[in-house]
Amino acid sequence: MAFGFGQKNVGIDLGTSNTLVFLEGSGIVINEPSFVAKDTATGELMAVGSAAQRMFEKNPPTISVIRPLRKGVISDLDASIGLLKYFLSVAYNNRLGRPTAIIGVPSGVTEVERRAVKQAAISAGVRDAYIVDETIAAAVGAGLPVYDAPGCMVVDLGAGTVDIATISLGKANASRSTTFAGDAMNEAIKDMVLQRYNFRISEGDAQILKEEIGSADVKASKQLGSVTVKGIDLISGLPAQRDVTAEDVALAIASPVSHVLTAIQSTLEESLPELVSDIIDRGITLTGGGANLRYLDRVIADTVHVPVFVAPDPQEAVAKGLGEMLRSSQLQFK
Repeated sequence: MAFGFGQKNVGIDLGTSNTLVFLEGSGIVINEPSFVAKDTATGELMAVGSAAQRMFEKNPPTISVIRPLRKGVISDLDASIGLLKYFLSVAYNNRLGRPTAIIGVPSGVTEVERRAVKQAAISAGVRDAYIVDETIAAAVGAGLPVYDAPGCMVVDLGAGTVDIATISLGKANASRSTTFAGDAMNEAIKDMVLQRYNFRISEGDAQILKEEIGSADVKASKQLGSVTVKGIDLISGLPAQRDVTAEDVALAIASPVSHVLTAIQSTLEESLPELVSDIIDRGITLTGGGANLRYLDRVIADTVHVPVFVAPDPQEAVAKGLGEMLRSSQLQFK
């Protein structure tokens, strides 16, 4: 892997919900929503990150506000290039330079999708880009002994995908990727509020409900109360407010949680018995923003009968792992 002399290279966690940039020697310098706003007539970039997110679901027809990644892969190449260019210019404080980048992607993406990510990064101004599985980067960032013979297991819970792997000697032994992730939970919450309360809320309000009273344990959720959200009453057609209970939110996301549990069980079943023995001793580590869902660690542990731990600062695990990879000479990249 060739790095430029004197050049600060970057690790990029190009996420469906958030993009994090690790700058060599400085740590994480960007942690922004993966949103882009552009003029619908000219295609001109108008805002990126938090500034674009503030426009989301409030924009006029003349402005398109999108997330250029969906379910962990690029859905709009031009917007992805614009997003990367902007974040790289901020990370480098508009200084000239062509860094080498290491980029984390979900383990389930195809070779075509990997090439699309690499091409987007090169078009955005990096000298070269190396693509690594997010599960490996997340495990490194969580401080797991990825390069030892004894096995470890990581579940990286993002907005677009949940990526699961058992790992030994720096490689995934078995892995799974499912799209029943954070975005799927938000959609389930929106649908539940629509059907149960005759009330339409935004994606942002669904995210708030998940963060404030969301729970992977329906029974325990009864203790979490309710949250008031604003939206449109479908009977009157007028703006209104509704109190949505934590129990209803937990019931709404029960199906995506169940799919995640099934994917974890399947990954364990496909792993070498020797590695599973190690994992029983070492436990499963949760990373990604979804690791903060209440009681999820307990529900997973009760289902697969293995200890479960949440990594420190789980949303930053992939970016920190990419940063560690930048410093390590023993790693090999594709």
